[in-house]
Amino acid sequence: MLRNIQLNHGGKYVCVIDTDVESLSTSAILVVKGPPGPPDKVAVEEITDSTAQLSWTPGRDNGSPITGYIIQARTPFTVGWQAVDTVPEVVNGNMLTATVVGLNAWVEYEFRVVARNIVGLGEPSPASAKTRTEDAIPDTAPTDVGGGGGTKSELVITWEPLSEELQNGEGFGYIIAFRSVGMVKWTRAIISTPGVSRYVLRNDTIRPFSPFDVKVAAFNNRGEGPFSSIATVYSAEDVPSVAPKMVRARSLSAAEIEVIWEILPSLPERVLGYE
Repeated sequence: MLRNIQLNHGGKYVCVIDTDVESLSTSAILVVKGPPGPPDKVAVEEITDSTAQLSWTPGRDNGSPITGYIIQARTPFTVGWQAVDTVPEVVNGNMLTATVVGLNAWVEYEFRVVARNIVGLGEPSPASAKTRTEDAIPDTAPTDVGGGGGTKSELVITWEPLSEELQNGEGFGYIIAFRSVGMVKWTRAIISTPGVSRYVLRNDTIRPFSPFDVKVAAFNNRGEGPFSSIATVYSAEDVPSVAPKMVRARSLSAAEIEVIWEILPSLPERVLGYE
């Protein structure tokens, strides 16, 4: 009985029985099968803004033919290695090249290849050299566009900034477009700071608590990306400009007074309550 068998235990074995009368022997070839060895020389042959053409050399099959390969990638933004999509979708054991698809533009990637056979998955190959995908126009719009608040004559616009992984190139920034609700023409503002998530428009002509249509897009040196969906954002409020009228009071008891006033008409400022 061979215990804790390893691949290097494979080979020819001879069993001999000796007695005083005679000696008998027989032999057998023992084949030990295991997962494939690691592939080698993983290289990026060609790269675009979203694809990478890879090649590699096979490792040892360890007694069982290699049935397929899995390609993995990692970037500065991922936690460890992640399996990636390829063309063809299934990379069989006879292939030594494949195209990785669905990559993010302007991101530095490393790739490695794992072989498999009927026994299981083998050890991964050494990582390829780090290679950056080409830049491209941003293809993702900022999310959570909103805002509001601020001080008098201000329109405050906020959004969730895009991560560095989605900026797709150098010269990154944001385009903020806004207009009064009901108007046709958009006004645009440019912010060239990637991490900014807030824009404040200050203009004395802005009426308190007025609704605005707002949308935000990203841009880089290659061009402008898509705009977010339109959000409604209200300009900053102002204190009520009119005091309540017809204020009167009457005694209800030794400890209570009832105060009565006339409700204010519609004002440019929102009235939340009375004091």
